[in-house]
Amino acid sequence: MTDAAVLVIAHGSPDPHWMERVEEAVRPYRRQMLIRVAYLDGVEGRDIADEVERLERAGVETIAAVPLFVTAGSTHVSEIRGMLGLEPDAITPNVKPVATRARFLWCQPLEDHPLVEQIVCERLRALSVDPHREALLLVGHGSDLPGYRERWERLLHRLTFRLQNRFYFSAAGYATLRPDTVATRARQLASCGELVVLPLFVSQGYFTRRALPERLAGVSYRYDGSAYLPHPLIGEWIVQSAKTAFLLDYQTQRSVIGDGQAT
Repeated sequence: MTDAAVLVIAHGSPDPHWMERVEEAVRPYRRQMLIRVAYLDGVEGRDIADEVERLERAGVETIAAVPLFVTAGSTHVSEIRGMLGLEPDAITPNVKPVATRARFLWCQPLEDHPLVEQIVCERLRALSVDPHREALLLVGHGSDLPGYRERWERLLHRLTFRLQNRFYFSAAGYATLRPDTVATRARQLASCGELVVLPLFVSQGYFTRRALPERLAGVSYRYDGSAYLPHPLIGEWIVQSAKTAFLLDYQTQRSVIGDGQAT
């Protein structure tokens, strides 16, 4: 029995292979700590409330919540925070917090964490032949909603800037599916060199296999449809995120105790 655990929260998919990639990412770390995975969609009996209840029955009092999403620009991240009772969810105001006595420690989504950037660089090296003669296009899901759209833009801008400084492509840019800027941006960049397209998605699925290739029709490009999963560094990112949350919580609790003794 342990009083602390990790809850990885992923979107889910009708494709069972999508979920299996998530489970594979955390499997090697289950001997180190108690880790459960919850899904917003696609897996009956595995939603956030179900998994929190299982952890509570196991005696868990503190849960590090790790959202396995590309960015806080996803409305699902706000939805999850609302379900955990961390803040009201303005996007889906009818969402009710799960009933639990456990405390939640919030971890940030993937964003441009150093381990994420390492994964992206590995994927680029596998695709790129001669960066000086190539143009890079990063593609994210994006959002049409104010605030969320800007978060996506900031992430894509940061990654594009850093990758360009590392690889020195003839040109580099980014696009989103929402709003749909893929075709226009792809044609612009293709005029600067052989187009290399890199999608920023948690796992392969509809968007990487169908939605994005459909938008690139008529453009010559290099693309393998790879995503963050499966990659062992995703599991490492999950564990690092949780350990950091537990450490910060411990330091905060020690500080509170220290302040109380001082008075």
